[in-house]
Amino acid sequence: MPEQLNTAQERLTLAAACWHNAEDTPGLWLKARITLMLTEQDADRAQRYQDALREVTLQIAQEHERRERFRQAVFDKPDATRIWWLDRHLDDLESLNWDVFKEKILPLVGAADDIQSKAERMAQTLLYFWEKLGNDPGQHARFATTARTVLEQMGWGDAPWPASDESAVTGSPESDAGEAEFDSAAETAAVR
Repeated sequence: MPEQLNTAQERLTLAAACWHNAEDTPGLWLKARITLMLTEQDADRAQRYQDALREVTLQIAQEHERRERFRQAVFDKPDATRIWWLDRHLDDLESLNWDVFKEKILPLVGAADDIQSKAERMAQTLLYFWEKLGNDPGQHARFATTARTVLEQMGWGDAPWPASDESAVTGSPESDAGEAEFDSAAETAAVR
């Protein structure tokens, strides 16, 4: 390789540039200037290697730049990502799967905390809670009481609460016990 040849020549030049006395010959001092050269065939081979190495390095840099531009154009903003996803499926809208988008693509977005994504995550969380509650009115009442208590402790007592059948929430003995249980837990948490 040409740069290795230059490095070797510089090291030899440094080693031979100072005056040295020759062994077995007192009074004889030597100093040398050394030039290394590759044969034409080796020089051609080294040049081809260097050219190939530069080409691969350039291709990698171009691919990296292309991906970076793509990321900035598509994945910096959730709305741009949604448009890109829709555009990819325009020819076959039946294959458009928003669940795959939400699970696999949207988390890659740099600003995945846009209002729509936050609302979707909150809705999914609430749906999960609702499904876990099942059809037990006592569970529903305890959950509603706990949620209201948390909102009040946060100072959000004025938060809009969905209208519900009050008898289902407060009418059953189970719900009264649940409310009392969670009221005392909320008071204990507030004291801490």
